Amino acid sequence: MGWLLHAILGVAHVVLAHRSTVYYRDSTDTHLVARDINQVSVVIGDDPSWTKLLGFTVHEAGARLYWSDGNAIWRANLDGSDRHIYVGAMVQVTWTGANFGVGPDDVALRVEGVPCVRITAWSRTQVTCVMARPVRTLASTTSLEPSAMTMTTSAGTTTGVQANFDSLVLSEGLAMPLVRSIATRVTHLNPHTLAIDQYDPNARWLVFSDDANGRVYRVDVTSYAMHELLATVWAVHGLAVVGMSVYIAAEANGTISRLDTTSGAVTPIVSGLASPRGLCLDAANTTLYVAAKGGTIWAVASSGMPVYGPSRATPPAVARRLVAVSSLARLNGIALGPDGRLYWSEANTNVVARTSLTRLRREVLLGGSPQSVLSWPRHVHVLASGAGVYCTEYAGRIGLLALPSGTLTTVVDAAIATTSIGQLDGAIAARPPSAPLPFYALE
Repeated sequence: MGWLLHAILGVAHVVLAHRSTVYYRDSTDTHLVARDINQVSVVIGDDPSWTKLLGFTVHEAGARLYWSDGNAIWRANLDGSDRHIYVGAMVQVTWTGANFGVGPDDVALRVEGVPCVRITAWSRTQVTCVMARPVRTLASTTSLEPSAMTMTTSAGTTTGVQANFDSLVLSEGLAMPLVRSIATRVTHLNPHTLAIDQYDPNARWLVFSDDANGRVYRVDVTSYAMHELLATVWAVHGLAVVGMSVYIAAEANGTISRLDTTSGAVTPIVSGLASPRGLCLDAANTTLYVAAKGGTIWAVASSGMPVYGPSRATPPAVARRLVAVSSLARLNGIALGPDGRLYWSEANTNVVARTSLTRLRREVLLGGSPQSVLSWPRHVHVLASGAGVYCTEYAGRIGLLALPSGTLTTVVDAAIATTSIGQLDGAIAARPPSAPLPFYALE
């Protein structure tokens, strides 16, 4: 499929039917590369500002889609409307002065017009709050203007700082908040994997991993309040949330752990898995399903205790292998449908597939042909009704696949349409059925 590469890059050449191309990301120079079977490599122009869809989750009861692009977390309605940045950075703001209310409940803070409700420290003379900043925050725009900060108590409201603080604080009977200074700290984020409790219709917390800082955070979907849950945890490419438990798959060391968000305790569940990525959980919180990058799907007892599988002829185990596909397929996202089937994405072979847990036979739902307009599928989410599956593509597209009709509707299209990668759709759609399949190997 060498002609596909040249069609993308706008270079004319003779079609060679025996050629094929592998697309991959150069982790050193952070650009895309297309390598032909003849070992000739061509760099495809790339830019950090282009959309790269890294994380995705859905909360149907809250009618929201959430996704991350490595710089920010976005959200939209289930049909893709009202798309906006939800988390662009983490902000800590500290007010210093006098008359800061009679207690934390007597103080209302606003930062750039957004309520900052998580007060982490309070006294009559100093208050600190932490929140998610709902705008994209670049290195050149980290400073926050004091004039965008407001404090309100039962005695009045103050915006910014008072230049004549020293004289005001000596005034008897003046009870309104008086601000000498405001200190801000903006933390840049690299949001990657996302998760929310899909079984709780009133779920408030969106959990996400930060690849750059090695942390796991959670943010309140109703108030922008933000908490750090874990530090020094790296390559978290799988998250699942149910109740007060957060399950974490660390791909680099092959472990899955459970974090109790009430106590902060971390309990190992299983180790020794090869590159675990996607995670999903059954409603009873008894079984985790794990998609490993190398092509294996595991069933893992969420208790971390050995259990018997369907047959007692085999000894009990914490992890049981359910499905194995080609090691080149590169599994990523996984979801459990209301029909008891597992759904997953294969990023390298451009396939969304599923299997029954009783028959364990791979069924391709989307992709898998030379003319399939599906590039680097990353995540899947099955509707609670079973009537459709959300699937995402690395280049910034979110689609809803209707079941059983198989009709695919694009609900979010932030794909880099004016670039060579964005031109893949037309090139692939024009390919003859006998053409070689494109192959993708990102990250």
